[in-house]
Amino acid sequence: MTVERRIRVGAWEITLRWPSPATGGPTEMTIRPHPDADPRLVSRGLTTGTLRSVPLPELTSDVLHSARTTALPVTEAREIRRMVEAAPRPGRKGRPDEFFALVAAVYSAYVDLGYTNPVHKLAEACEAPWRAAANWVHLARKKGFLTPTPERRSGGAPTPKTTKALGSR
Repeated sequence: MTVERRIRVGAWEITLRWPSPATGGPTEMTIRPHPDADPRLVSRGLTTGTLRSVPLPELTSDVLHSARTTALPVTEAREIRRMVEAAPRPGRKGRPDEFFALVAAVYSAYVDLGYTNPVHKLAEACEAPWRAAANWVHLARKKGFLTPTPERRSGGAPTPKTTKALGSR
């Protein structure tokens, strides 16, 4: 989910790109003369003052806030909740692959959105105890629906197995 913002600073048009909102700051910045800029200002070139004028913290905060309010995986979290209510104690056979694929998708969405504790966010979204959500994420990773991460670190991305299990979702 690439995010792009364009701003004008003096005679310059600055384009900033984030590969995902959770990266912190942008990974790419393009600076070009603005089409309406005074040619004399452009001929002076970029200055450190121009670069200092880029409101990077505000833009990054805005991008993160926008992503958090528009990209929440609400439908998927409701589906997880529905599956838990349908089988609160799945017993020996366990939960289906689709359940763990949904957990992986929702969890990784919260990771991508920059939440500091995506397991808590998953638990909150599914109206489930934190411990249950942590176990779901652990099992999703163990079953190959999430990529590995260093021990006790949040993160991970859905695997091709997740995409296959979710099909057309």
